[in-house]
Amino acid sequence: MTQQVTFKRLWLVSERDGAARKIFLDSQKILLLGTNGTGKSRVSKNIFWALGCEPPKRNAGAWDPDAIAALEFSLGQRTLVAIRAGRAQGLFDSEGRMLFGSSNHAAWSNFASQLFGYRLKLQRPSGTAYHLAGLDYLTVPFYIDQDGSWGASWATFTNLGQFSSWKNPVFASFTGQRPNAYLEAKQRRNEAIGRLTTSKKELDAQRKAFRRVRETLPKNLPSLDLTTFRAELVKLASSAKRVQQQQVRVRAALLALVNGRQQVQAELKLAVGSHQELEKDLTYLSNIPDSTDIECPTCGTFHRTSFHARLALITDADSMAALVAELNKQLDGARKREVEIRQELREIEKEVLNFEKLSQEKKARLKLDEVLASHSKRTLDRAFREVSQTLTHKVDELQEEVEELNEIVKTFEDKTRLKEVSYYYAAKLRHLSEALKIPEDERVDETKLGSRPASGGSSGPRATLAVHLALLATNVQYGDSVRLPFVVDTPQQSGQDENNLRRMIDVMQQHASENHQLLLAIERLPAQTDISSFHVIPFPKGERLLRKTEFGDAVGALRDMLRILKAKVLEVDSEAQTTESPSAETDSSREH
Repeated sequence: MTQQVTFKRLWLVSERDGAARKIFLDSQKILLLGTNGTGKSRVSKNIFWALGCEPPKRNAGAWDPDAIAALEFSLGQRTLVAIRAGRAQGLFDSEGRMLFGSSNHAAWSNFASQLFGYRLKLQRPSGTAYHLAGLDYLTVPFYIDQDGSWGASWATFTNLGQFSSWKNPVFASFTGQRPNAYLEAKQRRNEAIGRLTTSKKELDAQRKAFRRVRETLPKNLPSLDLTTFRAELVKLASSAKRVQQQQVRVRAALLALVNGRQQVQAELKLAVGSHQELEKDLTYLSNIPDSTDIECPTCGTFHRTSFHARLALITDADSMAALVAELNKQLDGARKREVEIRQELREIEKEVLNFEKLSQEKKARLKLDEVLASHSKRTLDRAFREVSQTLTHKVDELQEEVEELNEIVKTFEDKTRLKEVSYYYAAKLRHLSEALKIPEDERVDETKLGSRPASGGSSGPRATLAVHLALLATNVQYGDSVRLPFVVDTPQQSGQDENNLRRMIDVMQQHASENHQLLLAIERLPAQTDISSFHVIPFPKGERLLRKTEFGDAVGALRDMLRILKAKVLEVDSEAQTTESPSAETDSSREH
């Protein structure tokens, strides 16, 4: 079942300006009404920025680039809050529990694609691998941005160029020509084909391997004293186990020692720095007469110089010098012990090499592999039957799975269905173009999904609106992607006259608000425009979007989520650094 998204509340917070704003969006139709420069576009841009998208010119003008945006929205029956602060992106449930937190945009893109059920994968311009497209591409038909969406090309977000040739697959997926069900079935089929190919290769490799082994076994093989051979194997295994345990113990000791040495080095660095600071303070005080008031640059408190103060500083400096000497002594001891343990580890590695040499020694003028070969033929055929039987059964199951998924994929590749979707889109676009009074010679090409108007003048914006509405209608009829609100900022483009502007508003109400929440930003209303069904949010001229009076409440509402998000980002970054550290230490050990 297609899920519906409804925006509920938007918080915008600027710590720099000490101002914030909470805007209620929980109405089916919302009108942001105000002249230029009052903040309407800030609202629409930050709605999608909070979801991880990159609308153009979000930070234009005097806007705080570090401003925080949080969007509360419903997804089906769930209420969620998406919060973004710089690179940090988080998602919380209605109880304030964090569902996602990271400063990695790719991680958020993958998570959000799964959350919204958007399975489309696209290809990078410089690579062959495919990656989940993310919300920037899912939301393109739902958002008309004032700065990026009214022109001749799709530039709703600044990062749409991260994938090559994205338009055809995005609009085919959105309109239902290649819906999520098709993408999921195709992905599952391709994965099954990959597993099938691997299993077939594995089965073929097993056949060839067994055949080669059987052909290479000697014809006349010696007999083997199994009792003696078993005893030697037990002895060899016991010795090898002992050396392996010793190797593990020594490696653990080396790791602990290296960690301890690094800790001492860090403490020594801090102690030396503190000692140097004390020496500088002592030198500074020595040049100032007693009973002189000195203001602390940190807290602003005044302190009076005295002989006792200098004496205390000298004592602290001597104590810190003693600590530096002690830490240097500990560091020298740790380095000496590390050399000894590394030498012990090298000795153990020599023993391991001796075991490898021993395995090649002859017993009664025979190599170990020659002795084992005398018992291979008896078990070779039985082993092949067991292995091949399992692999053959697996191949048959995968083949059946691939055939079933092929049938599902074929239902979406049916030419009749593809034509039906294209015809529906073309008919909707034609009807909308007529409703918006777009001259026939300035209308958009109906035969290609997502075509943009090439004409300028007042017809261009109306043709752009017609394309978006036709895409939304086709999505409702044939698509299976989540339905987001339709956000338009602002239809007053290219000098729309009163009649055309009123016509654009009426058409949006008729064709978008039934299946989508509608959010419209506009500078002025033409005469006789019926907005009785809209929740109007005024943006008075001369007032700033963010208000200092709302700062405290907004910070209080978001404080816990921001604290949890920042802690999670620090944790993830710390884990990433820790992951890199062992490899660096290993390289250092190899150099020694």
